Amino acid sequence: MDDTTLQVYSVVFVAITVVLVYTARYFQARRWRQRQLDGMKRIPQWITQSIESSRPLHLSFGNAGVGGDNTPVALAEAEFFHQVVRRAESCDMSPVVSLSAPTSLPLGQDVLRRAWLKGGALSRAQWYPPDLAYASAISALMADDEPAAHIMAGSFGAELALMLDSAARRGQPSLAVSDRLDGQAVAFAQADHVLIGEELFAAPGSSSQDGGGHGDAAVLDVWRALIISGATILLMLEFSKRLPLLSWPLVAIGVAILLLLGIFTVWRR
Repeated sequence: MDDTTLQVYSVVFVAITVVLVYTARYFQARRWRQRQLDGMKRIPQWITQSIESSRPLHLSFGNAGVGGDNTPVALAEAEFFHQVVRRAESCDMSPVVSLSAPTSLPLGQDVLRRAWLKGGALSRAQWYPPDLAYASAISALMADDEPAAHIMAGSFGAELALMLDSAARRGQPSLAVSDRLDGQAVAFAQADHVLIGEELFAAPGSSSQDGGGHGDAAVLDVWRALIISGATILLMLEFSKRLPLLSWPLVAIGVAILLLLGIFTVWRR
């Protein structure tokens, strides 16, 4: 694929995304409906506990930072945390934002500056050295601040096991997700609640309190359905070329069945 073709595809992709976003925001603002992620259902309860007990929430970026391969992860989690902090603004104590990538420190401070309007919260964005040193520092934070809950969403490795184990021993609930395979495996095994796959990027819209955020989350569902449908159609077409026994009507029937199964699955959720 030459550069010109790639640019054309990129422009078409962006244009379709813009149309879908504004269309979804319009209908979501009118209907206020949204697919609720299973791992997000406890966040309102944790915010209530934080307000009642005057204990902070702990929001962790891990090693996600701006300027590297996990930049999209850092930006998505910054918006996710922004929505969480906005909902917790009635608490007397601002959430604690921890991170280990130096480039994400301004991002963490901006999360608090935009959402926490009471002032004096920027110092709650704390940087710690990465890997095991980060896990040790977070374990100490759990003992000192006694957070009401932990939302660890970003880039984590096997050190996440130490943090989740420390939280469990202190009776502090947790939600975890990582863009790394080892960290995601630990989160699935040890966290009280977990996000998987593209739910990492759907979290900002799922936690939003306005129709615009819900519309953004709906666009992710639409794109996922379109990509899966396109891949399925291309796969069936490739099979039809290699297996002479398959005819075009059979290919069409197979694609229709798969699409109906996908629509039924989404509807049941």
